[in-house]
Amino acid sequence: MIRNTRRHRSLMGASAAAIATSLLLAGGAMAQTSTATVRGAVSEPGATITATDVNTGFVTRATAGSDGNYALSGLRPGTYRFDVTGPSGATTSQTSTLQVGQQAYIPFELAGDAADATTVEGLVVTLSRLPEVRTSEVATNVTSQQISTLPQNNRNFLNFAALAPGVRLNTDEFRRDFSAGGNASTDGLSSSQVNVFVDGVSLKSNVNPGGVIGQDSSRGNPFSQLAVQEFRVATSNFKAEYEQAGTAVITAITRSGGNEFTGEVFGFYQDDSMVEPDFFQRRDGLDTPELSREQYGVSLGGPIIQDRLNFFAAWEVNDQVRSSQVTAGGTPEQQALLPFDVADYEGAFASPFRQDIYFGKLTWRPSDNQTLELSVSHRDEEDLRGFGGATSVEAGELVNNTVTSVKAQWDYDAANFLNEASVDYRESSFNPTIVNPDQVGLDYAGVIRIGGRSTAQEVEERNLTFRNNVTFQPLDWRGSHLFKIGGKISFNEYSVFSGQNTNPTFFFQNDPDQNLNFSFPAEALYGVGQPTVTAENVQIGLFIQDDWEINEHLTLNLGVRWDVETNANNKDYVTPDDAVAALRFLEEELRDQPGNRFFADDYISTGDNRDPFMGAIAPRFGFSYDVFADQRTVVFGGFGRFYDRTLFRNAAEESLFRQFTNRTFRFSADGADRNGQPTIEWDPSYLSREGLDGLIASGEAPNGELRIVRNDTEPPFTDQFSIGLRQRLGEWQTSISVVHQVGKNEIAYFPANRTTERNASGFYDNIVVPGFGTVVASNNERETRYTALYLTADKPYTADSGWGVSFAYTGVDSEQRGYLFNFDFPDVAAQPFYPNAADVDHQIVASGIVDLPWAFQLSTLITLSSGTPFSVTDASNGFGENLVIGNFGRPVREQFLLPDAFAFRQMDLRLSREFEVFGGHQLQLIGEVFNVFDFDNFGCYDGFIPPEGNPNFGNPGCVSGPPRSFQVGMRYRW
Repeated sequence: MIRNTRRHRSLMGASAAAIATSLLLAGGAMAQTSTATVRGAVSEPGATITATDVNTGFVTRATAGSDGNYALSGLRPGTYRFDVTGPSGATTSQTSTLQVGQQAYIPFELAGDAADATTVEGLVVTLSRLPEVRTSEVATNVTSQQISTLPQNNRNFLNFAALAPGVRLNTDEFRRDFSAGGNASTDGLSSSQVNVFVDGVSLKSNVNPGGVIGQDSSRGNPFSQLAVQEFRVATSNFKAEYEQAGTAVITAITRSGGNEFTGEVFGFYQDDSMVEPDFFQRRDGLDTPELSREQYGVSLGGPIIQDRLNFFAAWEVNDQVRSSQVTAGGTPEQQALLPFDVADYEGAFASPFRQDIYFGKLTWRPSDNQTLELSVSHRDEEDLRGFGGATSVEAGELVNNTVTSVKAQWDYDAANFLNEASVDYRESSFNPTIVNPDQVGLDYAGVIRIGGRSTAQEVEERNLTFRNNVTFQPLDWRGSHLFKIGGKISFNEYSVFSGQNTNPTFFFQNDPDQNLNFSFPAEALYGVGQPTVTAENVQIGLFIQDDWEINEHLTLNLGVRWDVETNANNKDYVTPDDAVAALRFLEEELRDQPGNRFFADDYISTGDNRDPFMGAIAPRFGFSYDVFADQRTVVFGGFGRFYDRTLFRNAAEESLFRQFTNRTFRFSADGADRNGQPTIEWDPSYLSREGLDGLIASGEAPNGELRIVRNDTEPPFTDQFSIGLRQRLGEWQTSISVVHQVGKNEIAYFPANRTTERNASGFYDNIVVPGFGTVVASNNERETRYTALYLTADKPYTADSGWGVSFAYTGVDSEQRGYLFNFDFPDVAAQPFYPNAADVDHQIVASGIVDLPWAFQLSTLITLSSGTPFSVTDASNGFGENLVIGNFGRPVREQFLLPDAFAFRQMDLRLSREFEVFGGHQLQLIGEVFNVFDFDNFGCYDGFIPPEGNPNFGNPGCVSGPPRSFQVGMRYRW
């Protein structure tokens, strides 16, 4: 575990400091992923441009060059007053709001009278939000107004990423994540190729899937929504400064204190009386399970020293208790065969969950050209779950999930460059434990599962990361160049404890043909050995970016980044001798097989033959062409390569399966073979961990799996192309774009001990490998293809207009070759392309905010989708050669505005009323309703078609999204 590597920490820290110092002296490192840049031209060369943050009073200055061009980099998103003074004494000013990640273009025409303000055609001098049109990125900004006003029931700010086209939310209660592009599988959505930055700190998970640390198996939220000011979703052609993402990047900025004390207290409440029964509960005559959920929190920010030092702090709680109903299955006759009364295990049982999220930040401005910032965030959650249906409460697990990060940053604005240096430390632990480890599991097929849970885990990460970014003042050469150079170095420690089946489970069957009647177990599954792998890894990334304004029409975004990891593939692992012998044997057995591509040396690790992949060079090219040079009609596009990373969990499991073995014991009354497989004559003494240990010691246990990873495993990447048009129509910003992505190098597993040709019966023959059962090998041959049409329209909410609307349409054609586990073919590359879960034909996400009379405000969030395809295994013509596997099942579509158009339909509403109290403080009362029309949205479709047919084919087994439900809340602000 991680504690075994702590002796290296002092050495790691010293090395980190030395390398970070070298980076700073060299002037290269990471980029400003969370700030904004303003560029433009002033009518008088040498003019001084002063940007004052209205909230904090912080001042940033720039001087226009000899050509009048200027740039203000590293501006924190917010509202600024821009004051411009020329050498002649002429002045002008403008107040505008900048968004996260924005590159705004503001030209200034100086007037002789300081009272005269510049008016740019199509812009006014005081704007609520500057439009962003001169960018090659396909990106959507989500504002603080939308975050605080639109309805949602779990306060996860990532939910609002769906306002961007191409983004899909996972509706699983225990996977609060998102995905984008073609990153999916035939089993569901995959979020492994996304990344989320909060104040420039990456929340990327390095070990577990899920994209965002802690989100793969959690009811909770990755960060305090109360602390998030706004964020940006980039879904194509993002610049070289962004790292470890193949499909989408979210860049969030947190709130800061200002020159006035501000604060907020909020609370939301929901219980089962406010939730309608869903489709299956109505069908089965069940009431809504008991529920109590309280979400509350507080924030406070303000000055410590006016215009120089401020603070912000937030605390949020998600406290809920759900009820999970345990109901035995099977017939009364089957239940009567059990040696206990199933009624003793049935009933409603509480499933409590609590999450606390803390955030604090200090921002110090010792001088106008320096900013120092220190922030801390901590997430702590505990969840009792894993039971319900035919699984008893005894089989539950207690999941502890924690993430802590600390960041320090120093920005120095010199005359000719801006330097941003930061260091951040993050540690996390995902730890599901067995509630009753002293009880073995007893699974009575089709009736009930009792006893303790089988598996425990503990996955830990520790990351110490140094970043630095240098942005130079504009360089005049055939236009205006804004150069950024940067990189990072991150020192990582990983620990994976994967105790699969460390608590054995005994499986009972009622099958008279096999002489099985629940009197003894047919099988037992038990994992033994050392289930822990640790490793250290260093990640290095470098990039250079040039935003080149050739003229007032054409801007090019040119960049390239390079990333490398010293230990992505567990390079110190040495393949044991017995495994080497097995792989040599398998190579000989397969040598004469047609199309064979298995070579033992590709998988045998000597401890020094897994060199880091040095070829992750990712060029990026983007352009925008302002047709009339008025920021109204802009053609944009780009192409590039975008590398993600291979999750360490894949490499770790190679070691785990050698140190730790899952063994399947098959039992019978007489020890005779069953279905052609040997069995062990049953003895009641085997019904315990000690009994199975005795079988292993006596040599009667079956062989385990041999898992192998290719030595030359490379990280996954996408090649992206986009082309589009933006059009500004008054206050409306619209766009149309076409995006194409090809994803390669996705990890995949296949059974290596199989013939490459089918036998006369249409099946592949298994090759018996001495000392092992199945040999499961990895390769990088899983691929995706994704083409999409994006349409957007946005009219920002302003207090003056009293309303705002956003609209995002996504039309998709997405397919892939191969799955994560490919046991239907001996070779991943031999499989055809099939539609995957990203192949959602149509998706519409729309939002609206409108002020009503008497200080009421109404907001809505509408999601309409043609539905996620489901996996289909078509054996209607038999198995073997006739077996067809592909994700081409489509859910039934229903009417909403259009006939038979949408399989998923949800409309949420929020109505609020604000009262002014205590001399300017605001009290807001909130009522929300989710799924207003109580549409039935489904998932878990039955996709199996056996030769004899399946009357349930295409029928759903669960709901997707909530039934109609209500929530009440309040906010108090000052």
